[in-house]
Amino acid sequence: MRKKVTILFLMISITGCMNKKEKLVEKIYALGYPENEIVVSLEDFFEGNNDQESIAPHIFDAERTSPQIFYRKLSELKNLEQVDDVFVRIQDVEDSDWPFTDTVYIISKLSVEELLSKLTDLRPDEIYEEWMYGQPINAPEVKDGFSIFSVWWD
Repeated sequence: MRKKVTILFLMISITGCMNKKEKLVEKIYALGYPENEIVVSLEDFFEGNNDQESIAPHIFDAERTSPQIFYRKLSELKNLEQVDDVFVRIQDVEDSDWPFTDTVYIISKLSVEELLSKLTDLRPDEIYEEWMYGQPINAPEVKDGFSIFSVWWD
């Protein structure tokens, strides 16, 4: 009996993740990927995502950061008063188990130095002001007093 319950739970868990991925991929294509540069919310990108290669895949050491740690740290940042929003750029949807990103965009009043200090644990390769790949088609307007920052992992 216990084995059947475990198998059933595992099947439900896997199906739930697959549905989240399918919904995300459908949304990405509906926004015009790959012809358009697009972003998705933190929730869309990270909920159900257990693919270690979906963000910062070139960090190979034993302290590899899981997608859920990225999600927690970026959500904490998003909740700061000086941060308006955080979005995930979609780079690829076909070459891994989950859509892939190399860049997170942060709309914030914080400086590059302040962002770097808050994101040190995530080990970004670069943080700079402006849209790294041009403004995504579905990006919101940046409010007065805020700037857009690109956080990039090689």
